[in-house]
Amino acid sequence: MDKNQIIVRHRNGESNRTIAKKLGISKDTVNKYINEYKAMIQDISNQTDAHKIAMMQEQLCSKPRRKTIQSVCHVFNGDLKRKFYELLNVDAKRNELLGPNKQSATAAALHRELIKEGFSISESTIRAKLREYKDKQKECSIKLYYEYGEVAQYDFHQVKVRINNKNVVYHQATISLPKSNLIFGKLYRDEKMESFLNSLVEFFNYCGGVFKKIVFDNMSNVVKRFIYKNGKTYTDDIIKLSTYYGFKIETCNFRKGNEKGHVENSGKIVRKELFTFKYEFNNEKELLEYYAKELKLRNKDCIKEFHIEKLHLMPLPAKQYELGRIQYAKVNTYSFVSIDTNFYSVPDKYVDKNLVCIVYTDFINIFEKNGMFVCKHEKKEGKGNHSVNLMHYINTFLAKPKAFANSLAFKQAPNSLKTIFYKYYSTNPRDFLLLLKQDDALNKIKNMNFEKKRLPYFNDVNKLSVLQIEQTSLLFGQEN
Repeated sequence: MDKNQIIVRHRNGESNRTIAKKLGISKDTVNKYINEYKAMIQDISNQTDAHKIAMMQEQLCSKPRRKTIQSVCHVFNGDLKRKFYELLNVDAKRNELLGPNKQSATAAALHRELIKEGFSISESTIRAKLREYKDKQKECSIKLYYEYGEVAQYDFHQVKVRINNKNVVYHQATISLPKSNLIFGKLYRDEKMESFLNSLVEFFNYCGGVFKKIVFDNMSNVVKRFIYKNGKTYTDDIIKLSTYYGFKIETCNFRKGNEKGHVENSGKIVRKELFTFKYEFNNEKELLEYYAKELKLRNKDCIKEFHIEKLHLMPLPAKQYELGRIQYAKVNTYSFVSIDTNFYSVPDKYVDKNLVCIVYTDFINIFEKNGMFVCKHEKKEGKGNHSVNLMHYINTFLAKPKAFANSLAFKQAPNSLKTIFYKYYSTNPRDFLLLLKQDDALNKIKNMNFEKKRLPYFNDVNKLSVLQIEQTSLLFGQEN
């Protein structure tokens, strides 16, 4: 405004001294701006190039710019400067020999190396000189256009929350649709293959169809290994899923996550919007319900476009893909199979035999090699945990009844079973085991009314005691 007032008053015929007095500005300052104005007007009147005239007018009318002083670094010279560039040459040579790697020289590493060599210089100076050396032009972003049903992008993002006052890390499987801008997400306890496959199948079911192409980064669930000249070998599981549903697998170039930038940004946005201020939950169910509800609210603005995109998807197969990961396991001497560092019991007759385990996201089914079903377990989280079914060890316990009370199998048994044992059989575990062994009869009793004439479990119905009825009732939660 001062410059504006000076020029306007000058144009209206006021003297420099009067302008300076009225505006309270030094007369030298007023003289400077008026002289600059006159010189610029003269240059504009002599100029014929329209572009240059526009630039000069912009300079004349804009606010004055202060002159910047370029400081000279006197420390960065001589041997220090020479050593700095030697280290950068070593860095460049390593990149040439090893190809893309994560060992590139940083300003901090260069600074430590120079200090080690006896030079005295600040890390901020080295950081500035490294920026000058790189002097990279920023990459140009390309605006992409997608057809409906053409592509979806996949990635995992970590989410940290508190469940029942404990810190828990969840893995958010994020699938974004660049065309309709919809985000599909699910939370898992890990990023293992069964979680990965489950998220894709759930996504296809949610969409009611299949996209032509899905873009992944180079995660281990997709890329088995890298081969010569940027080649890649995909995992058997992703190839099978692609074959069954008919989508094309596409992966980014090495360390080029920006090639699937839509899902990178989508995952981060959802994670921050949902869990920045709300991160404490009483249990996992509350967390999952909150996540589904908030994600639905986030997607409400693009749901109309998503419904249009659904019309362009490839149809789903008649049957859903079987999600289980097949794993072969040998039963150890404790009658456990080991799956992902956790242990699951099987009937003791299978000790030292090989079984087939089908690992799902939440449970595990175990079979004999001929396909005969053996048992099912809820999947354990963490490492070194045990899932033990007491009924798997009945024959062993009958041979070693004294080991029963202190066994891990009994410790994991239902509380109703423990109550019966301690109340009636603590001194005679063998009778308790014989009671449990008659599995078929007990299963029948479970669904029957406790009337003497209808109990085939006992040989002499007339001798059936009230105590026996009570025990059976406690065992199965029935009422007398």
